[in-house]
Amino acid sequence: MLFRKAETKINKWIESNDVALLVTGARQVGKTFLIRECLKNSKYDILEINFLKSPELVESFNYSISQNAQNLIQLFSIISSKPLKKKETIIFIDEVQECKEILTAIKFLVEDGSYKYVLSGSLLGVELVNLKSSPVGYLHTIQMYPLDFEEFLIANKLHTSFIDELRTCFNNRTRVNDFLHSKIIDAFHRYLIVGGMPKAVSTYVETNDFVETSIVHNDIINQY
Repeated sequence: MLFRKAETKINKWIESNDVALLVTGARQVGKTFLIRECLKNSKYDILEINFLKSPELVESFNYSISQNAQNLIQLFSIISSKPLKKKETIIFIDEVQECKEILTAIKFLVEDGSYKYVLSGSLLGVELVNLKSSPVGYLHTIQMYPLDFEEFLIANKLHTSFIDELRTCFNNRTRVNDFLHSKIIDAFHRYLIVGGMPKAVSTYVETNDFVETSIVHNDIINQY
């Protein structure tokens, strides 16, 4: 699994926060995968709902939202293949942009307190403009991006001592030694070619092949 800085933030939310969590960002940056991995390692039971894979649920959710939050909570119980345990279940709603009005109900779901909620979606800056109401104070948002250069270095097994030394030189405005400078510039050139999309980085790390990585790039472009 690639190291992602957002993992710490998600784990912190799982352990200590009672507001809902929204993880947003462009497609293919690793939102769903990272959330699943964090939830898998938690003490909670998980109910996952994906509105893109189950579009038939959107109408049911929109109807329940138009009624009241209690109807929505009952709907979660109906969808789940096993009984939901109060205070012990996290409900993960993926591709929330397909049913964006559910964010207007988050305030009531959080206040009810039966379960914890994590949501994920793409292009939400555009999709959420016309929301009837915004759940201010009830929703914590994390913006995910492709891997930054530091995450790329870690993925490529550059020793943490190199990264620490580079950070120290930057903070102190001191010269980087020639050996470290050479390694970092080489890594940066590779980063410019590979980019930060998780699938592309994983492919490059596994194969060390720019051609294989370019195939992944083309697949991502076609999906966009």
